[in-house]
Amino acid sequence: MPDLVVRMQGFLACLALALGMAGCGAAPRIRPVAARPVVVAGAEGAADAAGFLVDIDLENTGSKDIPLERFDYAFEVDGIGRFEGRWAAFLTLPPGTVKRVTIPASMPLPPDTATRVELATDIAWSIDGGLRYQAPGLLGRILFDAGIRRPSEPFSGSGTFRLERSPQPEPAPTDPAGDAAADSA
Repeated sequence: MPDLVVRMQGFLACLALALGMAGCGAAPRIRPVAARPVVVAGAEGAADAAGFLVDIDLENTGSKDIPLERFDYAFEVDGIGRFEGRWAAFLTLPPGTVKRVTIPASMPLPPDTATRVELATDIAWSIDGGLRYQAPGLLGRILFDAGIRRPSEPFSGSGTFRLERSPQPEPAPTDPAGDAAADSA
């Protein structure tokens, strides 16, 4: 019976060591770079929502591929609103590489946005979140697939952007009767 106890202790020690080593691989480095607004037109061309594209640099400083699963994040724009969401990464970072990815965010534009936000100046944004990934190696994949170990690397960043208003198109000329001018050929 004491022999069984010694074997069990040895097995548990090896299991603890293996589980600890599953997280020894390098985690991806994450750096938010920029956010770009994209106005989404609503009824009759009025802007009633804003979309944003956030550029993020991902770096693998390790010696093995890092499979990425998803981003969980909150994106906030001062005076406009907050977005919370998830975005599937579906990307594997090869060793020694940097990749730029773009994740989306959107939020309704409050009716009083023009009075609360000075659109001619820089507008501050921030993002906070985590990137869930699979630890490198066979054991990392097994533990990830079993749902035992799903590591997440936190990230945050901020910056500013400026809204550039596009010129409004000129209305088509009309004749005195109110009809659109026709080509005379």
